[in-house]
Amino acid sequence: MKEQLKQLTLARWIIIVSLVASLGLGFYGYRLHSKRVELEVALQRDVPKLATEMQTLAKQYSLLRNQSEHLTFGSGIANPQTYIRNIAASPDVMIGDTSVDPPSENKIIEGVLDTRYGIKPSARDRGYPRLNIANFLFKLESESRGMRVTRLRMEPEAKNVKPENVLENDMWKWEAEVTTRTKIEKPPAKTP
Repeated sequence: MKEQLKQLTLARWIIIVSLVASLGLGFYGYRLHSKRVELEVALQRDVPKLATEMQTLAKQYSLLRNQSEHLTFGSGIANPQTYIRNIAASPDVMIGDTSVDPPSENKIIEGVLDTRYGIKPSARDRGYPRLNIANFLFKLESESRGMRVTRLRMEPEAKNVKPENVLENDMWKWEAEVTTRTKIEKPPAKTP
């Protein structure tokens, strides 16, 4: 055997290495061909079903994302009571602590949910300037796409004030109600 290896020339070595390499490459090529055929069969069989399922899931995602955008109140706050209290305490408004009534929900129109929140200042015996009240109500609507002021009740802080003297003491007691309107959509049914 040693003599046969000694008789091998460079050309014979190149032939032997090329033969072994071509066998390895042939086996590797056969595996790649088998994998390609397998993927083509899967493409024809599974992809249409997966595409339909993906389309259904994308529609459900879009629907749920749109519903969640309508439920957020300014700056990504999802809790309306917290949103209202943060606006009331902001430096532009300076109303201070407010009490927010529990929400009441009404379905006046089919597919639409109205949620109402009553808002009152915590200190009911104290009056607030009209500018602060107006800023508060304006910011409630301007910083949230889904909240609207639907009711406001104001009365002068001073008792027994004549109408012509109301503006001398521009302090007011107030109560407000805000409403959020949400469209209720049913997700599309899954296709079999």
